[in-house]
Amino acid sequence: MAISYKISTMAKRQTKKPKKANNQKKLTQKPLLSLGLVIIAMALYLGVVWFYITQSYQSQPLQSGHLASAQAFSDPDYSKSLDLRIAAKASYPSAAIQEVKDLGIDGGVDTQTVSFVVTTDHLNEYGLMTTPTGAVPSGGWPVIILCHGYYNPDQYTTETGYMADMDFYSQHGFAVIKPDYRGQGLSKDQGSPDGAYYSMAYNTDVMSLISAVDQTSYLNKHDVNLWGHSMGAYIALRAAVLSPSIKNVILLSGPVGTPQDMYSDYMAISDQDNPVALRLRDSALLKYGTPLNNPKFWDTTAPIDYLDHLSANVQINVGSADQTVPPKFSAELDNALNKLNKSHQYYVYAGDGHSLSDELPTIWQRSLALLAPGTQ
Repeated sequence: MAISYKISTMAKRQTKKPKKANNQKKLTQKPLLSLGLVIIAMALYLGVVWFYITQSYQSQPLQSGHLASAQAFSDPDYSKSLDLRIAAKASYPSAAIQEVKDLGIDGGVDTQTVSFVVTTDHLNEYGLMTTPTGAVPSGGWPVIILCHGYYNPDQYTTETGYMADMDFYSQHGFAVIKPDYRGQGLSKDQGSPDGAYYSMAYNTDVMSLISAVDQTSYLNKHDVNLWGHSMGAYIALRAAVLSPSIKNVILLSGPVGTPQDMYSDYMAISDQDNPVALRLRDSALLKYGTPLNNPKFWDTTAPIDYLDHLSANVQINVGSADQTVPPKFSAELDNALNKLNKSHQYYVYAGDGHSLSDELPTIWQRSLALLAPGTQ
């Protein structure tokens, strides 16, 4: 808001020079005094307005499904806000995915390391991509972004884990990209491994990768899907809530419950084992309180509370004997989706644990039926 004002004064014409000089002195002092009062008044006014706006924002009720409609008066870098209403306002620009190294063809799958830009944080991150061999379809390969679960950042390597999953989906026509989150793997020198639950850093990585897919000619930006295991399931669900372009999201052994149950019944290994994530957790709880004593804030951070905004189909896979992430979190998500009549599938595998290793062939087939009906 631009504020303009004009101060004008008039003085009678004087015939004596000393009198005229005195008037000139007075005319110089009065405008300055008036200007000072105006500045003080405006500062007080703006302070009151700012206080009112801030309090209004803090006191507004949670509006599930209206992420981008709430006014946000916070850090201008919206992507860093845990409040999903604010994070939904962020943009995550990137550029086309670049090949770093071709690792060869095996079993009808071409594997390569790739890089993508996280413009928001000035990072150049990396990952592993598998694609089918043969001609690229006219619209580009449909895409699965595989959000991996927790590994100690110092021990994670780009070719660690999930290779069988990647090969399966690429053998059935998908380009599969597994990003190295910042601070680990080939992205080790790109930012710090901030963790998933008390930082938006890994979600910024995934959201930027979604933008990079949009810029890559041989990938189908209209068929982008998310697949997440354990910590990666939380990242995938949060990304699916933030991005309307996600078509399907496949969740395995996900810590996807309410903030209150997540806090009371679960201490993520990623927060215990990773000192960077643990510091951020402690800092967030000190700043905002816990989900038990400040549910008003923490409910704004939870994807389960914004499922109205979800446009993707959801498939939930969980082992009944999971000793790492309580299976009840998946049940909570199932109940929440049922209440909203959201399209989803919920599969419980009796006796299987966190890795779901005994049921992977079944999960692959069930997920493929959702991702590409009629192709399994």
